[in-house]
Amino acid sequence: MYVSVVIPALNEERTVAEVVKGVLRFADEVIVVDDGSTDRTAELAKLAGARVVRHPRRLGAWRAVKTGFRLARGDVIVTMGADGQHNPADIPRLLEPIRAGKADLVLGVRQEIPYFSERFIRALVSLVLPCSDASTGMVAIKRSLLARMPLRGDCPCGTLVLEAYGLGARIAEVPIVVRPRRYGRRRVKTRHVRQTFFVLLDMGITIARRRAYRLKTRISRKTCL
Repeated sequence: MYVSVVIPALNEERTVAEVVKGVLRFADEVIVVDDGSTDRTAELAKLAGARVVRHPRRLGAWRAVKTGFRLARGDVIVTMGADGQHNPADIPRLLEPIRAGKADLVLGVRQEIPYFSERFIRALVSLVLPCSDASTGMVAIKRSLLARMPLRGDCPCGTLVLEAYGLGARIAEVPIVVRPRRYGRRRVKTRHVRQTFFVLLDMGITIARRRAYRLKTRISRKTCL
């Protein structure tokens, strides 16, 4: 099974090389998508062994991930951050349910979430979908599933889970440890929470309509009998 790891990066020159070297222990291909960095992120990622592609200007982490998806050659594609918070040693744990034929999408689930915005997103997602943490940024997905997904919108939190669930894919979770960010600032913003809310609302309405249609169909069949 050929494994690609996609890493979006923005001004992560202090950590990206260490992350790439760690990931290469567990993956066949590492793709770093430099989202308009103004430092040496792209240069250092390439020197560390990554395949690097650069956005000419900042487009956002989710678009960077989608760029990586288009370039990845793996049977399974893993996403993770460039800031050192995700541990590359967790990659085999994410791959195990897929190798065992038990999942099409695997989420890395944090045991502790310190920020209110991310706890709020987690609570919203759990109202609609059977998962406990869709915003960790560390996931593994089969190429065969990814090829069927439209990847609509620009919402970085939960899009993969929402669309996978809508396609009837098998979703699994494994525990991971997210380390404190050593440099810079975290980039979860209010607009991400807002976008997630509206995507979840749309998905909730769609699911409710499907259930109502199925119930109506069953009632109609019983009436005919």
